[in-house]
Formats: sequence, structure tokens, C-alpha cells
Amino acid sequence: QGQKVVMADTTTNKTHTAFAVQVSYGGTKLQVEIPDDDFTVDSLKSRLCELTGVPPESQKVIFKGSTLQRRGSSSLSELGMKQGSKLILLGRKHTDPEVELVQKEVKEMLSLIDGVEEKMRSILTEVEGIEKGFMQRGLVRDACRQLHKRCLACTEWLMQSLEKMDAIALMTKVDKFIERIESCRTA
Repeated sequence: QGQKVVMADTTTNKTHTAFAVQVSYGGTKLQVEIPDDDFTVDSLKSRLCELTGVPPESQKVIFKGSTLQRRGSSSLSELGMKQGSKLILLGRKHTDPEVELVQKEVKEMLSLIDGVEEKMRSILTEVEGIEKGFMQRGLVRDACRQLHKRCLACTEWLMQSLEKMDAIALMTKVDKFIERIESCRTA
């Protein structure tokens, strides 16, 4: 810490100094080096984008407990940053809106399946209780009918989930097929 990092530029065979900071992002510690001649908020965010995939507009960079508010050509040294300063990066990697929609649908399906699994466990517990004789004989028939209805409802929910998964898989296959057709047209 406190020492300048010397960087070699292999294209020009020149060396120049760089300003290095430590950045924590999602449990990962990164050593980020920025050439002295471009030590700005924008250059830091661009470098962070290269290293993490988080676009600059989605980044929240925290330094000394505060978010970097200044943008553009503001020098990081003007903000009090020094060689070896520690920063925290928050933000999401950019994803395609269609991908986000599919991820949301998958998450909803998994939640639905978890709910069905919980209901099936409840049914199983009740069946085990009946098998062990914890219910009066006169009530067993009605209880079994109710359990049967609940099993059918769970089966229906699972079938709906499978149909949704098929639709997502089909959408992906159709999109890939359309891309192939488009590439053939342009070729």
C-alpha cells in the first residue's frame, strides 16, 4: 500500500505509473489499476465494468462510507482517494430483458413447486397418521377423499408448471431457430 504500481504498455514498450485501489465486489477482492493520466470517476467505473461486467450506470461505488456522487471527469484524488484506498462496488450485471423475464418465470415456477412439495409432505404426514391408526375408523373414508382431492390439486399445479417450463424451452428453441434463419438470409 502507498506505492505506485508500475504498468508496462506492451504496445508502445513504455512504462507508466498507475493508481491502484482495492475493490470488494460480491465477496471478491479486486486490485484495480488506473493510469495516472486518467484517474477519474468515469475511468474507475469503466475499469470496474471491464473486471466485473456491471455497467457504469448500474454501479454504486462506496468510499469511506459514502457513495461516489461526482461523475465524469472528477478526479478521484479530489474525492480524497489515495493509493491503496478501499472501495465497495454494488450493482447487477447487465442482462437482456428477455433473459430477466425468463429468470423471473423460472423463479415463480420454483416457488410454486416448493409450495406443492410442502403440500405433498403435509398429505404424506396425514396418510402416515391414518396408517398408524391415529384416526377413528368412521372418519378415515372422508379423510381419504379429502386427501385424494388435495393430491389431484397438487398434480394439476405440477402439470401447469411443466407446461410453463415447456413453453420457456420452446420459446428459447424458436428464438434460436429464428436467429439461424436470419443469419442464413444475411449470408
